[in-house]
Amino acid sequence: MLDNYQDLIEELLETPKAVREMLAEGTSPEALALIAELRDRDIAVLDRLQRLTRERNAYLRPLPSIDELAANRSAPADNAETLLSSLDTARGDLVSLLMNLTLKDWERSGTHEIRGEVTVADEVEEHVEFDEAHIADIRKAVS
Repeated sequence: MLDNYQDLIEELLETPKAVREMLAEGTSPEALALIAELRDRDIAVLDRLQRLTRERNAYLRPLPSIDELAANRSAPADNAETLLSSLDTARGDLVSLLMNLTLKDWERSGTHEIRGEVTVADEVEEHVEFDEAHIADIRKAVS
């Protein structure tokens, strides 16, 4: 079980590196918007995981849509270095939380409005899948 959790953390750690490598080949407004979505989603997932680890029987609404996250963005996503730095910070905060969880914490659960009972591990797995899809989209946007 611990190996599975470590694998999830490693996958999350690879994303910023992969994004930087892709941007070294070129950038586009679409790629920058996708990176901002990764960052915004990290912030939302961190908040969600903190709730799951803090609250007993947390009730979880669906994560905000990409459009909702973009509407709440405080700064435009038009500077690659600033955006990458903020992605590094958001991802670092998320990974820091995950690295400090006990095995029992990974199995803490809450009730999702649509999916029913979900664990911390379920939420992290879903976030990794979101990352994978966005990495593919960023790759297309910079090619």
